[in-house]
Amino acid sequence: MSEGVTLVTGITGLIGSALADRLVKEGMPVVGMDRVVPTGVKYPVITHDLPDSHRWHEAIVRYGVTRIVHAGGVSGPMLMRDAPARLGSINLTSMQDLLEACRIHGIQRLVWFSSIMAYGVRDATQPVPEAVDLNPTTVYGATKAAGEALIAGYYNEHGVDAVALRVASCYGPGRMTSCLIRMLVENGLAGNTTHVNSGEGRTRQYIYVDDVVDGVRGALLAPTLTQRVYNIGPGKAQSLDEIVGAVRDAVPAVSIQIDPDGMAWNTFPVGPLEIDAARRDFNFNPHVPLERGAALVRDAVIEKQRAV
Repeated sequence: MSEGVTLVTGITGLIGSALADRLVKEGMPVVGMDRVVPTGVKYPVITHDLPDSHRWHEAIVRYGVTRIVHAGGVSGPMLMRDAPARLGSINLTSMQDLLEACRIHGIQRLVWFSSIMAYGVRDATQPVPEAVDLNPTTVYGATKAAGEALIAGYYNEHGVDAVALRVASCYGPGRMTSCLIRMLVENGLAGNTTHVNSGEGRTRQYIYVDDVVDGVRGALLAPTLTQRVYNIGPGKAQSLDEIVGAVRDAVPAVSIQIDPDGMAWNTFPVGPLEIDAARRDFNFNPHVPLERGAALVRDAVIEKQRAV
């Protein structure tokens, strides 16, 4: 793909921030977008309060944007549960506006974040390829499934080269929404027990942010893509014992108590996401083990505590 400026949205979020930093380090021209301008970034930033449709065109024209990664929006089903219409406007209306801007301005490629939540409820023991039917059970998941349908429509009818990534539980320094790994680290450092739902009949599928960024970068820069949606995850389910053991390597004082009212986020009623297609089409190969990821989260938590 030819050189040009990459627009990365959601640069105050976990994935958007890490991706923009990676591209800048590799010498790629980047412009960021978010509701606010973060401090210390090494690239220009334009503010955007989704779903302002005109802002897409302004950013593309002003900065000569040729590729876009849209990591902005509502980032999980635990957010805006009492405002489903607003959630839909932010996640879906803005997506249609962006696809239209891509069509008008001839953007080379758009990478958008779908979610494991688009699958809904499936047999948690069976691996999940991209080709299965979607049956979301939350408004958040429905916005992701609908966004994928828009991508398929704009690609097939108008030739817009857009792709959706169905991401599992991305964790790492900077994640602000509910995360079992961060909670285990924080409670372990404080000498507290973490109350955790057992997740019976559900899976946990954690992937470190650097591995997700590898996948996004691969999907963004691959010369051609053979499909419009790819799974991005660890490629396997992780047991609660495996996760706790990995975090305990980093924070020995970690302890848990199984509690039906305990932490239940980041569990899914679906089997492990198959990642063969991403591996084949853009060399996606997650390599950060849970032990290493947990240690990096620990270091970030300690650094943040020291700064207070």
